[in-house]
Amino acid sequence: MKMPDHNLTNPPPSRETGNKSRRLATLSNTWILGRTALFARVQQASSEDPSPNYPRLMAFLKFWKWVRPYLHDLGRKVAPYRTYPKGQTGIFRIASPQQDGELRIAVAADWGTGTLESETVAENMKGCSPHYTVHLGDVYYMGEVPEVKENCLGHCTKKYKGVQWPVQECLGSFALMGNHEMYSGGEGYFKDFISTLGLLNADGTVKDPQSASYFCLETDHWIVLGLDTGYHSAGFPLLAPIPLINRIPSLNVDARLDEKMLTWLQQTIEALTAAGSANKSILLLTHHQPISSFEPAFTRPARQLAQLSFFNEREFVWLYGHEHRLTVYEKQTIANSLTAHPRCIGHGGMPVSKTHLYWPHPKILYYDPRKHPIDSKHPQIMVGFNGHVVLTFKNSAMTIEYRDILNNDLLLSETFKPNGSGGLQRECKDPPAGQLARGH
Repeated sequence: MKMPDHNLTNPPPSRETGNKSRRLATLSNTWILGRTALFARVQQASSEDPSPNYPRLMAFLKFWKWVRPYLHDLGRKVAPYRTYPKGQTGIFRIASPQQDGELRIAVAADWGTGTLESETVAENMKGCSPHYTVHLGDVYYMGEVPEVKENCLGHCTKKYKGVQWPVQECLGSFALMGNHEMYSGGEGYFKDFISTLGLLNADGTVKDPQSASYFCLETDHWIVLGLDTGYHSAGFPLLAPIPLINRIPSLNVDARLDEKMLTWLQQTIEALTAAGSANKSILLLTHHQPISSFEPAFTRPARQLAQLSFFNEREFVWLYGHEHRLTVYEKQTIANSLTAHPRCIGHGGMPVSKTHLYWPHPKILYYDPRKHPIDSKHPQIMVGFNGHVVLTFKNSAMTIEYRDILNNDLLLSETFKPNGSGGLQRECKDPPAGQLARGH
């Protein structure tokens, strides 16, 4: 349960709340190395201490705890890529039970941390009364079975209380995989997480399962495509941290769309076309970023989508995570032919990276520059603010609400409506003063 007396602008140390250490989690924000399997193993092995005084130093000094499992990772078995079995299409028709037809989907990315922030964001998501929930990937640190159970399914341990992904009172819930699930080969994600997801019965049991790491949610006027960029993003443990080398396709780190999923996507497009639904507006969900003002972008998935005429004939909204921050970009052309409205929402559960425009993108609209002490005992360590988004579908319009972890406050709201010729009309009011900053 969320504890309302916590001051999240100056939160209590993790040891006092029973959650996993956010100070240890900040190692994931280390330049280049922070997103690697090596650092993930170091963090996981060091997580036995809920609040280490010197997390980076202590993590590496406890090398006997992480060297052996890391060396074991060199020969890890990767879970076979899942596809939808016969009789399942991966297309889930979703609708609102309300008389006014309003449909709400709460979305978070990089949420599976077990931290107080993760717990609070989950409670905030439930506070928005969503009909469906979607996670854009990353269960930390290795995405192994115990971490999935603790960080997503609410299982408590002797040292930590579990945090549960919000599925209660929902009609359905879905999840993509990120690179962290694949650091251990993906078995925890495939066997223990998505087996609990899909369209749900009233008692929370699965009615129509999400059987693969991708899906299509179809509303009356929109198509929500969740595409898997995580399966080919983990990389070979010793080489993945090295710039340039880690982008060699044969090393399995370019976040490319798997050929089996591309086959499913083409079949899905054909099925939507046959049903007269192919002209609906598109919302694209991935884990990895196609552009960035802060980190190297993953451009291969966009190039793959550009080869499909389906995505070149209209504008679409693209939500993604991986970067631990909130950033909103203007409409732009990606991979020479995709017209997208990109939005990074990777601030779900990890300590948010302090946001500086290292490579200012000419089309950045808003970003969240605010920061606060990581906890009350370490005021010198500053991090950004966590949050989630809520999608509201009503008639042909989709509204995106960007929600703050503080009292579930609304930072920004924007609405997209189809213009009848493949484009989207965007309506947005300026955010409240003192919160989001303009990029230019």
